[in-house]
Amino acid sequence: MTASTNHIIHSVARLRREFPLQARIEATDPATRAAYAMVLQAWLHNGAAPKPHVIPLHSLNKLVELDALVESESGLGCYPFSAVKTGITVAYGEHQASAMCAIDALAIPFLANTAATIIATCSVCDLPVRVQTDAVGQITQAVPAGVHVAYRKLAQEHVVCCNDLCPGIVFVCPACIAGGAEDGMSVADAAEVGRQFFGFQREGV
Repeated sequence: MTASTNHIIHSVARLRREFPLQARIEATDPATRAAYAMVLQAWLHNGAAPKPHVIPLHSLNKLVELDALVESESGLGCYPFSAVKTGITVAYGEHQASAMCAIDALAIPFLANTAATIIATCSVCDLPVRVQTDAVGQITQAVPAGVHVAYRKLAQEHVVCCNDLCPGIVFVCPACIAGGAEDGMSVADAAEVGRQFFGFQREGV
């Protein structure tokens, strides 16, 4: 087993432990799962946040309580999609959306089954970052070459993931990685983490 494979396994396990999204969705009732799937599909097909009224109030309240959906004035965020701007933008198909974090951004082309371009900045020095993927989420180009994804621990407990976990999962340029400012994984490894973490969404919830 390679160091890269070990890092992916460790990171997926950590992410599932700190944010057990799949376990929460699978443990809830069928009506709530159906409502969740409706919001996710709206994001994938429209590239925009649906309004809360598109699902029953009971399911909405349950999904917000589970931190599976995030309410905002802009509509419903649904990991990996953010209804508010995060500084990480994913252009896929005819759509452009904000991602909750760097790993989420890398998962979107896999979920949407289309090539994508991710625009962000290095979280340390603000250098522009651009990552392109194919339709299965494999990295085709990264500028600058060698850009990484850092997974920082910002809080002991995660209450609302987009506030206390996602801000620590960020892109970092190769100079800041090499300078010891961050420890991270390659964007290719981070994309695989995203595919494994969000794979249940593609299989049907």
